Amino acid sequence: MIDPLEQDVLLKIEGLEKAFVQGEQNLTIFQNLSLKVDAGELVALVGQSGSGKSTLLQLAGLLDKPTSGVIKINAKATTKMGEKERTQTRLSKIGFIYQFHHLLPEFTAVENVALPQIIAGVNRSEAKDKAAGILENLGLGKRLSHRPAKLSGGEQQRVAIGRALINDPILLLADEPTGNLDPDTSEGVFEMLLDLARQRGIGALIATHNIDLADRMDRALELKNGRIVPFD
Repeated sequence: MIDPLEQDVLLKIEGLEKAFVQGEQNLTIFQNLSLKVDAGELVALVGQSGSGKSTLLQLAGLLDKPTSGVIKINAKATTKMGEKERTQTRLSKIGFIYQFHHLLPEFTAVENVALPQIIAGVNRSEAKDKAAGILENLGLGKRLSHRPAKLSGGEQQRVAIGRALINDPILLLADEPTGNLDPDTSEGVFEMLLDLARQRGIGALIATHNIDLADRMDRALELKNGRIVPFD
């Protein structure tokens, strides 16, 4: 049973530690790190290059495992999940957006967006119909059949946003989602991302170097010396 005090908490990390072996030394990235993201809350994650933002997002997204600590998705502890359950949780509850879009070059825009639905077992035709609707909402209704090479950088990133949203995730994890775009394009893509997240009531943790963008989110946290601190 979910604790009533945590029913709106989509991501909760407590006492997280992550260490790597480098040569003969143990390199500790995080020490007793804790954070939470509520439903409908957009949280910026800032920090210097090399502070561990990408590593933290990989852990939160169940792409890596912590050395110790607890990661809960929708109040369910993930630490002891088997690989099958971790994969299913990633597919059904988490959407990922990266700095580089990572679209499949041989697939069209609509096929790239539909792919997570097809992997989840949805009928291919239904998946493509849903993907087309999402791309139309992203202003790409006339670009459905275009492959990535025929799309601008901003259009490619909007396709990546559509791909992240198609399985109706409750949690969105984004790693510098506009970091590879020019300022004007970045502004438009970021505004679209925030609007869609708010419309859907998604909780989002978004790593960014852009302080102006971070200020427009509900809350900003800084990753500093292996810990989370409020960002002022």
